[in-house]
Amino acid sequence: MKRILKIIVLSIILLFAGFWVWYEYTYSMDTVIPFEVNDPNLKTKVLIASQGSSFKDSLVRGILNHYQNDAIYFKVIDAYTMFTVNIDKWDALVIINSWEYGSPPGNVTKFIKKHPDQLDKLIILSTVGSSNITLEGIDVISGESIIEKTPEYTDIVVERLDKIIKPKTLHKF
Repeated sequence: MKRILKIIVLSIILLFAGFWVWYEYTYSMDTVIPFEVNDPNLKTKVLIASQGSSFKDSLVRGILNHYQNDAIYFKVIDAYTMFTVNIDKWDALVIINSWEYGSPPGNVTKFIKKHPDQLDKLIILSTVGSSNITLEGIDVISGESIIEKTPEYTDIVVERLDKIIKPKTLHKF
């Protein structure tokens, strides 16, 4: 009887471990390798903190392509390194990440709580299935990671980013 119980417990543990490995492999995000676009001495500076996935990478490219002729310095970092960010150096921050169970990742929540007086600089795009995700005082866009919808989400982010940075970027290269 004890042996059967051990086998059952071991089977449950293995089943759980197998599910966990499958879930992590299927839904985990790639790491974003940081990079910069344009001269860091430009007047307008935008930070994009993202997780890596086909959809999120395509969205970042769409944003950068939209502003390719504007005198804006962009830096792209992995969303999990946001704790290193000095928000005072940036005119706008675009955070692109996945929320699980309707909540932002802990690092995003900590970042927001650390800078309550600068929430007007933040635009958050959360890839979740629900379109009614909100955070008080923060511009949150939510939707699904459907690659065909990248242009639509790019337009939404660009429109909101323009409201933050356009008064500072009246000239082009």
